[in-house]
Parts: sequence; structure tokens; C-alpha cells
Amino acid sequence: MGRPGKQPEALRAAGMALLILLVLISVTPFYQSYAFFHPQRRTSAVTPSYFAEDYEHVVFSSSDGVELDGWLMPNDASNALVVVCHGHGSSKGDVIGVAEMLYRNGYSVFMFDFRAHGESGGDLATLGWLEVEDLKAAIGFVNEMANPASIGVLGFSMGGATAITTAGQTDDIKAVVADSAFADRSRLIAKAVDNNLPPPFSFLTLLFARARGMNLDDNLPISYVQGISPNALLIIQGDSDHLVGLDDARLLYDMAEEPKELWLLDDTPHVAAFHTERTEYERRVIGFFDEHLKGV
Repeated sequence: MGRPGKQPEALRAAGMALLILLVLISVTPFYQSYAFFHPQRRTSAVTPSYFAEDYEHVVFSSSDGVELDGWLMPNDASNALVVVCHGHGSSKGDVIGVAEMLYRNGYSVFMFDFRAHGESGGDLATLGWLEVEDLKAAIGFVNEMANPASIGVLGFSMGGATAITTAGQTDDIKAVVADSAFADRSRLIAKAVDNNLPPPFSFLTLLFARARGMNLDDNLPISYVQGISPNALLIIQGDSDHLVGLDDARLLYDMAEEPKELWLLDDTPHVAAFHTERTEYERRVIGFFDEHLKGV
């Protein structure tokens, strides 16, 4: 028989362990939901000046008044313009290589930081819900400032998802290239959390996100991809993506109407195709935009 006091000590230890577990179960999803919607800002010292000396640094506003920071690179080689959209937790400077590719191939280019990213205003990122309004504002801004004959969008991850949704709501976007775009933001959040934590945490993270007022149901790519036609869509997706699966790409492609293209890559992580298959990436993307923008 154990000594007196041993059992109460064991109970206290078990109670403390249970309390710590409950705190972790509560705090971890709260932190996860906060991190998704308040990403750490990234800025870049690199500007388009190394390939577009006459680029313009501009500021414009989204529909709710959030100020957005952008770069406009006019190009006299054609009257077509492509808007480049970065992903979640990134900034316009992170995708400047793609802008150089487009500019070198005769396109005017516009890049901007989504709300709560880079040098733009706002403190709440929404994984495509309110970012649709940012992209619409960008389209309106370039139509006024540059008056292009046709506009395309090249977006990465959240930027690609936002491009799909926006193009399904407006006819102003004649061609979309969506690289590593998710179909549904709830699925994206759940997969991101499940990569590192047991499944209950993804459920609780989504629960906390909704409790914080995050809209996970509106402005979803899966709801608007059909509306892109008769304008064009190219979906690019790698099979080694830890956030967006091939099932997202195939689902979006199957639901889209013609004209549409799907490029699936082996051994390619999230938003990495431009770096791992640069020559083929340029051939396909420029060929797609040439067909659907320069012929307009």
C-alpha cells in the first residue's frame, strides 16, 4: 500500500497536466487563426528599376478605403497589361521575377500589395474574401491610368484564388493564370493546420476564425470559376504542394468552362513552378497571354 499523500499528489499532477492540455487546445487554434489573418509583413528593397526604369510607384484605395501600394510598369511594346498578384504572407517584391518576364515579353505590368501585406494599409488579411475588392480596385486603377486594350492577371496561391474569383465577377479580366490556387479557403486552412497538428486543431482553428468574424464562405474560387468564360483560364499546380493539392486544381479545371488549360507538374512544391521549370513556365504563360490578350 502506498504512503499517505501519494494519491493526492498524483491527482494534482494529473489535474495540472489536464489543465495544460486544455490550455494548449484552446490557445493553439486561437493563435493559428490569428496568424492566418494577421501575417507578418514582408517588404523588399528590390524595385522594378532594374528592368523598367520608368516604373511608377503608386497608391490607390480599395472599395472600403484601405490604401494599397503598387508599381506600374508601362510598356510601349503592346497595349496589353498583366496584373501580378502575390500570395498570403508575401509581397509584390517577392514576385518581381515574373513581372520582369512579362515586361521582357512586351507586356505592361502592374503589381501591388494586398491589404495587410507589404507596404499596403489594413491589418486584416482574409485569404481572398476582401482581397477580391483589392484586385477590383487595381483593375479600375490601371484602366484609368494606363487604359490598356486588354487585361490579364497572374496570381500565386491566395493571389491566384483571388484572380479566379474576381474574373468570375467581372468581364474586365480577359485571361487568368492561377498558380497554386486553392478552391476553398476552409480546406486550405484545415490542410495547413493538419500539416503540423492533429485533426481536432484544424476544426478548432476554423471555429475560432468564424468566431472572430472571418467570412469563410463568400468569394470562393469554387463558386465563381464557371463565370470566367468566355474569358480564358490557365491553372498551374505542382504535385508536391503541402498546401494546395492536385484535387483543388482538377476541381477548378473541371468546373471551369472553355477556354481553359491545366498544367500539372511533377515534384513541384507550392508556387515553385516558375523557379523549377522557368523556361517551360515562360513558354506556356507567355503563349497563353499572347493568345488571349494580344489578339483582343
